[in-house]
Amino acid sequence: MARLSIDPLNAKIMADTARTLEVIYWGIALGLILILVLLSDFIAFHWLNPEKLSRSSLKEALWVMALTLGLRWPVNLYMGGLNGLQRQVSVNSIIAIFITLHSLGALAVLWFYEPTVRAFFLWQALIASLQAITFHIIFWGSFSHENKGNFSTGLLKGVWRFAAGMTGISILSTILTQLDKILLSRLLPLSEFGYYSFAAVVAAVLYKLVSPIFTAYFPRFTVLVSKNDQSVLSKTYHQACQLMSLTILPLSLTIAFFSHEIIELWARDLDIVKNSYILVSMLIIGNALHGLYYLPYALQLANNWTKLALYQNIIAVIILGPAIYFVTSVWGALGAAVVWIILNLGYLFISVQVMHRRLLKNEKWRWYINDVGKQLIIILLVVYAGRTLVNDKWQNIGIIISLILILLLAVLGTLLSSKSIRFIFFSAIKGDQ
Repeated sequence: MARLSIDPLNAKIMADTARTLEVIYWGIALGLILILVLLSDFIAFHWLNPEKLSRSSLKEALWVMALTLGLRWPVNLYMGGLNGLQRQVSVNSIIAIFITLHSLGALAVLWFYEPTVRAFFLWQALIASLQAITFHIIFWGSFSHENKGNFSTGLLKGVWRFAAGMTGISILSTILTQLDKILLSRLLPLSEFGYYSFAAVVAAVLYKLVSPIFTAYFPRFTVLVSKNDQSVLSKTYHQACQLMSLTILPLSLTIAFFSHEIIELWARDLDIVKNSYILVSMLIIGNALHGLYYLPYALQLANNWTKLALYQNIIAVIILGPAIYFVTSVWGALGAAVVWIILNLGYLFISVQVMHRRLLKNEKWRWYINDVGKQLIIILLVVYAGRTLVNDKWQNIGIIISLILILLLAVLGTLLSSKSIRFIFFSAIKGDQ
């Protein structure tokens, strides 16, 4: 395994800082787990309204979910540390392995061991534990044996502001992404909430594409900011944002326009299709908008600027809860999905503008027009034309082929409209030749 090749003094400081932050993050994880366990009685007996699941089984599932949620905190720390050490390949490889174990392993457990909620959540907790252990080993294995780090109150004084900002952002981000499910679990019948949860799981697939791009470019932004190389930073920033558009917009809009056909091909359950396809369309649009904001957010972190994200998340949490409660009482689960879209439009049309008043001041309109706008218009034209041509009376193979062609055309249109990515793509082709 490759070791960190820096001078011993800096390696010692980095290791001590990492160990100090590790203690903080594990403390947060244990505190979160304890709080959720203590609240499990209230949630199981007074908040949720299970129709077929016993409350004791529900309480046990909540304990396991608490463990799974808590373990995300140290994992995020180790991932961030490995990214800073330029170990993005290792991070993405580990993520890919555990995504496979998470999904296919759960399916195998339900098929061959025990088809129960208890078995499903126990498997998720096991995978979350193994993931935390694996990242811990890989991260500390990147340092020499002499630099395993010590907790330092002196270093804590130096990093507490940034650490507090990141912790606040992480907590608020978790609340924002889960608040709809928390409230809907109370406001909706469990069966209707199940359809919303299913749609949320389908739409969340998009984040599997977003995270690797953030992981790859964030350390690069940090290096360029430290060198104060604004020209290269600007070029890299637009390249990354165009790559994000290329990666998520064709797929998300294809799924949004053809969610009925896609879910019917996959689930083969008319009740699931009928009750979830519109939710899938709305939620994946919201997630795509959220994904577009990842790289502007990465630029903020690279500049050690956490206040904007922290304040915007505080405002969003204050607004989101009452908004979801109101619209759900009127329009049901669909209203909550609409609120998610509006929230992320606020990030793109307000937060991005605020950010570019301070960072890369002359690049705002290039982001809106060249990195997102052109691509979005072309993709919408392609998928709308495809929507008018595809007939739901076609055989499955015809629909599958049509969806693949529409997606490929959307990707090609996005590529041709993205100058930075187009240049890299065609240069690579010429190089291969």
